Amino acid sequence: MAGPMTTAAGLLLLALFAHCIMLTDSVVIPSSCCITFVPKKIPKGQVVSYQLSTRGVCPKAGVIFTTRRSQKFCGDPKQLWVQRYMRNLDAKQKWPSPRVRAMGGKVPVQRRHGNSTTL
Repeated sequence: MAGPMTTAAGLLLLALFAHCIMLTDSVVIPSSCCITFVPKKIPKGQVVSYQLSTRGVCPKAGVIFTTRRSQKFCGDPKQLWVQRYMRNLDAKQKWPSPRVRAMGGKVPVQRRHGNSTTL
């Protein structure tokens, strides 16, 4: 007959084994993955950035748009409006803002003691 220590060790080993089996069967989906896509177009003026959720890590490839209010929506990368939004956001990143262009490409930088310096 097994002693109480042997029984406890056996139960602990059985619990550990069951836990390991459960972990291998579970699927972990990162929070940066698209599960479903928005059915309608998001207003273009509200979208400020995007990131891609790739099929290698996520069950579906998608485009995660972030709005001015920091809300996140998933768009289907096959949709034309999603591709257009991505191109527009990429173009905005390559070019300076209209305010900077209006100033001839120089950005005023406020230094200490009220001195204004341009870069």
